[in-house]
Amino acid sequence: MPIHSSLLKKPRLVKKLRSFYKYVNENDGQVGTKTRGIDLNLNNACNLRCKYCFTNSPKGERVKDRLPLDVLARVADEADELGYFEFDLQGGELLLRPDILFESLEAIKPERFYLYLTTNGFHLDEKMAKKLADAHVSRVSVSIDSMDEATHDRIRGRKESWRKAIEALKHVQEAGMDPYLNITVGHYNAFDPAFEELLKYSKDQKYKTLINVAVPAGMWSMMSEIMLDDKDREHLYNLRKEYKNLIRNIWNPFDKTHEKSIGCTTVNRLYITPIGDVLACPYVHIKIGNVIEQSLREIVEYGFSIKHFNEHSPICLAGENKEFVKKYLSNSGQSIFKPALAKDIFPEADFIDKSNLKIHY
Repeated sequence: MPIHSSLLKKPRLVKKLRSFYKYVNENDGQVGTKTRGIDLNLNNACNLRCKYCFTNSPKGERVKDRLPLDVLARVADEADELGYFEFDLQGGELLLRPDILFESLEAIKPERFYLYLTTNGFHLDEKMAKKLADAHVSRVSVSIDSMDEATHDRIRGRKESWRKAIEALKHVQEAGMDPYLNITVGHYNAFDPAFEELLKYSKDQKYKTLINVAVPAGMWSMMSEIMLDDKDREHLYNLRKEYKNLIRNIWNPFDKTHEKSIGCTTVNRLYITPIGDVLACPYVHIKIGNVIEQSLREIVEYGFSIKHFNEHSPICLAGENKEFVKKYLSNSGQSIFKPALAKDIFPEADFIDKSNLKIHY
């Protein structure tokens, strides 16, 4: 597996990446029960009012909470021991409180991880980009909804948000970090020419393009009509072959044919809220533990004992599997801060005996 030159400064990360690569190749290109990443909502406060926010930040949910630093440091240590190699810090908007961000980076010790930020870019200027690079941040993902400034600003609920996002990506690139342009795609825009405009821009600028599929959660709760259908999915796979910089967490990153799926990464990628709750992924609002009360290993083992998260799914459970969404993610009020409890939502038959569990750390 080729290793990007900037990652060679992180030997512990390279070791974990090679382990992941070896496991996936030996497991028929599937992620299986191999640990991969931590998505951490560091603080849910935000300066924008995005129409599709899955954390309900525009509603003011839990905007003052944060995970205690000692807990965060312990979680990062445990994640490293369990082979997790990605650490995605999210919000809300992290750069609203750079003091919290940089304290957290120090606690996590980013030199052990491919650590990145997901941001709206509003406060990411040249000085901040350099500071993030100096703190061993590997990548910054900036969310952009349209190449039309007015459209983006309308969706985001604030003027100048498009201009600042576009500038932020340039600052990230110039600071030597990996620039990722994040796009949310659903049934409503998969075939929209404006979507492909974003793909072309990202390719021309030599950015990576990360697709997040629309999910009926948060501000879009119960809106299953936004979900991708079979034609949308086929279209994305065709675009994937044309735009080699186009990625999804569900796609196999080692597949040179740009055709294969690594599988839905529930539990492989855990989502941790500012109050310590652990969800199977950012969009599957089902609680499998709490890091303030439990070890990460205990939570991972419990999560993988649920057959829906243990068995291979070639499509995203939250964004593409309408049957799963209808059955398990359609409770009124279900959100990242009011998740369904796994023990309440799944019958006993959906759990695997832990003595039969094989988890690959």
